[in-house]
Amino acid sequence: MISLVDMAEAARGANRSAILPTAADAFSDAHSHGRIDEESGWYRARMPVSLPASGQQFAFSVELDACTGCKACVVACHSLNGLDDDELWRSVGVLHGTPSGRNMAEQRTVTTACHHCVDPACLNGCPVDAYEKDLITGAVVHLDDQCIGCSYCTMTCPYEVPKFNDRLGIVRKCDMCRGRLVAGEEPACVQGCPNGAIRIITIDQQLAVAEARYAASPASLVPGTSLSSLSVPSTVYRTALSTLDGLGDGDASLLLPSVRHDPLAAMLVLTQAAVGASTSNAALRVAGADAGRSLAAVVPLIAGLGMAISFAHLGRPSKAWRVVLGLGHSWLSREAVALGAFLGLAGLHAAFVGSSIAAGLALVVAAVGAFGVFTSIKVYAVTGRAWWSHRRTTQRFASTATVLGLAIAAVCSSGALRPLALGAAVAAVFGLLSGRTSALDPDVSVRRTAALLSGPLRRHSRLCTGLTLLGGALLLGAAVATSRSAAGAGAVSLTASALIERSLFFRAVVPNRMPGGR
Repeated sequence: MISLVDMAEAARGANRSAILPTAADAFSDAHSHGRIDEESGWYRARMPVSLPASGQQFAFSVELDACTGCKACVVACHSLNGLDDDELWRSVGVLHGTPSGRNMAEQRTVTTACHHCVDPACLNGCPVDAYEKDLITGAVVHLDDQCIGCSYCTMTCPYEVPKFNDRLGIVRKCDMCRGRLVAGEEPACVQGCPNGAIRIITIDQQLAVAEARYAASPASLVPGTSLSSLSVPSTVYRTALSTLDGLGDGDASLLLPSVRHDPLAAMLVLTQAAVGASTSNAALRVAGADAGRSLAAVVPLIAGLGMAISFAHLGRPSKAWRVVLGLGHSWLSREAVALGAFLGLAGLHAAFVGSSIAAGLALVVAAVGAFGVFTSIKVYAVTGRAWWSHRRTTQRFASTATVLGLAIAAVCSSGALRPLALGAAVAAVFGLLSGRTSALDPDVSVRRTAALLSGPLRRHSRLCTGLTLLGGALLLGAAVATSRSAAGAGAVSLTASALIERSLFFRAVVPNRMPGGR
């Protein structure tokens, strides 16, 4: 059978001065002349003749040199799967630059969809077990009925493949058209490509074999994307170029803030403030100081408000009880259980203030709350994003708990206002200085985050800094004048600053998506 590439080459040799047909034109001509039909096997020529054997799975193989960027694959996927107007399961981007060792610029269009990873991060992180690895094809399949719309899979996926659907309140993504695969048919994108740039191949599914393959090849699928070791993607990209080093994402210069997650930002700030207040309460009791009944009472109120607000983040809040299903593998499940336990114990402690068990309960509440903050740190640190690294996330979350905890305790405690207010002021300034992001950071994504904070998000960043300094000054004044009202104003200012900072925590992150995935 004569391929479309051969036909194009023949046309080039026959008449160099003629305008060469596009891939779509060549396909249309071949189809109209009867060279492509079901009997010829054209539609089955881009996938293996049999299903994967044990220890194997199907995978996409993309010839970068053959992709023209026509987006026929995008249209085919959209049409066959009945996607919403603004929904994409496959996209096309551009790599351009000068490859290492060459003196001529190159450009390659990159078609990308879900990579159906050998060790899928979306499956591992999902708190409700809404993903499964298909036993026949190896496709990573999203179970729509099980999903609660928390979007955590989008955060854990190194490429942000799962996308939230506002109409349905869940995330959705490519399933490699597994029904067609099992029936011996090619996926829509493969069949729709007029240049044969996308194929289905069979690869070893064993994790050790897959990891060994990446150890001997580029660490990322294409330049600028996440390390393949994070989830071991199955997609294979091929090119005649000796290396793609030196090429970069054509959209990399676009500084676009990431998705807002305001309910999550509020939940994190309020629960951490409550944990900080409970820790201050326990420390005061251990020191023999009067912690006051109001401090114990305000902790469950703040934590409860934060937990209640978090439901607004879910696309299906009525299914929130399912979050415990992933307790064995998902840090989001562990966070929900730990913070729920903290809320319950804080309420129990408030009910028994003044009793003989109050001091012991205060220590237990503080310990469980600290574990809850630890799980919140892990929720984001395990995603592999540099802006959410263990060090940076720990610094931010611990700073929020310390500053707001001391500020709340200063307002509520009757006998220790001065040292608590002074401690909150010092901690606020220290947290502000240690949390700054440099445009000279060695990590490219963090440098882009710094550019976002000094560019499109500059107003928010400056407002956050201003409110922090104002809150610190008010608390310093409260410590000098022993003024509870000044301490309260300082606590409000610092809370507002923390809410903006936590919003920037989400909006300023720069995931290393595939080209065209923005």
